[in-house]
Amino acid sequence: MLTKAEPTAPMREHIRGLAQELYMRGGYEGFSFGDIAAALGITRANVHYHFGSKRQLMAAMIDGFVEDALARIARHWSSPGDGFAERLRRQCADLRAFHHHFNPMPEQRHVWSPVSRLRLDLPFLGDLATVALQRVNHGYDQCLRRAVLEAIEIGELRDDAPVDDIVRLLRTTIMSCGPITQDQGSFGDVDALFVTIGRTIATAWGTQGLRIKLA
Repeated sequence: MLTKAEPTAPMREHIRGLAQELYMRGGYEGFSFGDIAAALGITRANVHYHFGSKRQLMAAMIDGFVEDALARIARHWSSPGDGFAERLRRQCADLRAFHHHFNPMPEQRHVWSPVSRLRLDLPFLGDLATVALQRVNHGYDQCLRRAVLEAIEIGELRDDAPVDDIVRLLRTTIMSCGPITQDQGSFGDVDALFVTIGRTIATAWGTQGLRIKLA
């Protein structure tokens, strides 16, 4: 979860943590070094000392977004001993927590997904955002592929399950949840979508064991 850095953290990480929160809430044009300095009770020169320019700060923040995303992806889809249905449930729960952090009140439509925020700021960020989105996509593709192949190996999915199709269905869904919640003003449709996808995969290619877990 993206949160402000703890007060005891080194100043560079403290600045980056606050900047992440401000960026997620307002986008690239929604914060300045002056905003960061005022919030932390330091000078703008201190912020420049640690990051030089806003683009350098954005590069550090985006790298942090990607590393956090890749770690979460691996944790949800590569944890030993978890079945396919549990991995799908954990992924949905993690997205729900991000949504609630930025939308604590009913019917709020704030951007909550770092992926969505980077897409919105592609005109400003260019390659910084493009490469980051590619890395996250690749991370999901790799981990989801391993998870699907493992589900086939342990008998949760049939041997003839189309790995590429299942991976594409899951990856594009996960990467697209942000706009769904902004349209609806809640996470409810995403919850329902994950249930639907789970049931679809289980019905089309699952064994009896997987269908029982998703029921």
